Amino acid sequence: MKKLLMLMVIMILTVVLVAGCGNKAEPPAGSDGATSEAPSYTIRVAHVCGAGSPFDYGAQYFKKLVEERSNGRVTVNVHAGDLTTDEIEGVEMAQSGNLEIMWCSTGSLGGFVPNLSIFEMPFLFDDREHVERALASEFGTRILKEVSAVDDLEAIAFHEDGWRNILTKDVVINSVEDMKGVRMRSMMNEVCMDMYKALGAVPISVSSGEIYTSLQTNVVSGEDNSFLYAVADGYIEAVNSACIIHHFYSSGLVVCNDTWWSELTPEDQQLIQTAAQEAGAAQRAWFLESDEALIDEYKAKGFTITYPEDRDAWREAVQPVYDKQLAAHPEWKELIAIIDSVKK
Repeated sequence: MKKLLMLMVIMILTVVLVAGCGNKAEPPAGSDGATSEAPSYTIRVAHVCGAGSPFDYGAQYFKKLVEERSNGRVTVNVHAGDLTTDEIEGVEMAQSGNLEIMWCSTGSLGGFVPNLSIFEMPFLFDDREHVERALASEFGTRILKEVSAVDDLEAIAFHEDGWRNILTKDVVINSVEDMKGVRMRSMMNEVCMDMYKALGAVPISVSSGEIYTSLQTNVVSGEDNSFLYAVADGYIEAVNSACIIHHFYSSGLVVCNDTWWSELTPEDQQLIQTAAQEAGAAQRAWFLESDEALIDEYKAKGFTITYPEDRDAWREAVQPVYDKQLAAHPEWKELIAIIDSVKK
């Protein structure tokens, strides 16, 4: 009897021990047994413009969104012209991993991606709403994909380099006919030179550092720029009239190191790309609003401000520029067709 009782006790203890071993504590849902917290890290963002510039507005907006939405887990350090003042060098820093993100103009990547030169075409976009629709269309998708094909780069969003208007000294421009014979400072590229010739002006190639002196000494009578940049660079002091025609629109790109990007979690990629896209849109809105505020300010100071009503005539006048460039870049026909398809 005692032996039977002892045997029963042993069996009960064995069952209890086995059950205890089979009921190990489960880790919390979503845990791998180790810490599941996403890592903290710092993103270095650079651009070549000064603090308070349009580029800096977008980069700082991006910083705010990323840091807020990550609850401080991701820190963004914005370098406004203090890492490099050369955009190509900045892009190369991103490629080499010495920088995570570069806030740059499309021009700095034109040598790598020929289709970016399409942004140099005059009267390509009607207004800000047209730009937004075009960048969100297949056109924008293809441009970002082509930039992402460059070694060690990933293009994640567009931002803003701005609209250009015609600023003149002692010459009032209110129609295409008014452009005839006007000596215009031209950017050092074929499209800009050909555009001014088509408009009847006399294009003169002048470096950006010589614009103010060239206006003061009457080498040229006009140049094209936004009010934001003209005020920031001091060119505005050498002119007294502005033709608000928005003949050139320059976009910008947010590019990052491809290896760094590929190592991010899908969640962080979405966080960063969405923040970059929203910052770019905010920068575009801020640019136009700030430029218009400056136009009103200088009009109150006595500037002559004109708003030509014959924009279609200007567009028709530069058709030879399109004919020439489309012959050289036949692939642009499809891209321009996409841009035109999203007009109002």
